[in-house]
Amino acid sequence: MLNPNLSGLSKSTSFYSTLSFLAFLLAFVVILLGAYTRLTNAGLSCPDWPRCYGYLTPPLTTPQIEAATKAYPQIPLDKTRAWTEMRHRYLAGLEGLLIVTLITLSWYWRKELPPLVFKLSQPLILILLGQVILGKLTVTALLKPVIVLGHLLLGFFLMSLLWIICLLTRKPLVFSARQHLSLWVSLGLGILILQIALGGWVSTHSAGLACIDFPYCKGSFLPALQWNAFDTDLITIQMMHRLGALFTLFYLSLLSLFLLLQKSSRRFGLLLLSLLVTQMLLGILNILWLRPLFIALSHHAVAALLLLTLLATLVHTPQQGHKPCIK
Repeated sequence: MLNPNLSGLSKSTSFYSTLSFLAFLLAFVVILLGAYTRLTNAGLSCPDWPRCYGYLTPPLTTPQIEAATKAYPQIPLDKTRAWTEMRHRYLAGLEGLLIVTLITLSWYWRKELPPLVFKLSQPLILILLGQVILGKLTVTALLKPVIVLGHLLLGFFLMSLLWIICLLTRKPLVFSARQHLSLWVSLGLGILILQIALGGWVSTHSAGLACIDFPYCKGSFLPALQWNAFDTDLITIQMMHRLGALFTLFYLSLLSLFLLLQKSSRRFGLLLLSLLVTQMLLGILNILWLRPLFIALSHHAVAALLLLTLLATLVHTPQQGHKPCIK
């Protein structure tokens, strides 16, 4: 939760920190709602963009429904899925407004904000524009996997940047005391990001149920992989994700144990290890239970929490005189 004790911070910095936290929280919700939209096959429930069948909301009245049917006869209206898609768009639009506000305020308060916060706030507009373009292409390109994956990863990047900005408004980035630790955490971040990308590749190709047995896949620990057909062979995509998960689990487990041995980083190590165990169990259940919606969505959420935990570890434990963004 937000720390209400803002002593030592100027009013402008405190307000900026709170606003950045709200923007981050909304970005997190938008990512989960995007996952829900994909998992419920609602991604093309509105065939046009940014409207839905030509309206700001899914068609409501009988004349609107008739007009929608006439304009898009090949895409029957599904109100439930259309509302799922539009809620995602509405929240993404609200997130965009908060980000524009953050960028504006960063220039207005640039002398009061930490210098690194001001610098990190400026690329937000480019990332936001990229998300808008990819969001449109996701619909117009009919859910082309590479575009959907790019949209997902850029969303994770935007959320991460907002999280870092929030943390840095409460505590400066310090690597000097634990330079070696920062390097190992950074390596863990890189490994996790690659694994998230592999998970996104599975999702965009609907390869989550390519193998429905565990620890086997089609009765074999390591089935034949078709490296020259990576875009179309679902078993190869699924196994790449599994092998990546095994390596990620190994490295981050060692990292979490190392963090547990450091007094200043013990809470991060405990959180990281707990999330890893949870993610492993969710991944196995996702396969054995044939990807139930709640488990698949939770698997997505825990991946985001792992990323946020590693980022918070980089900003590291609070020192005397500094207040963390969360407690």
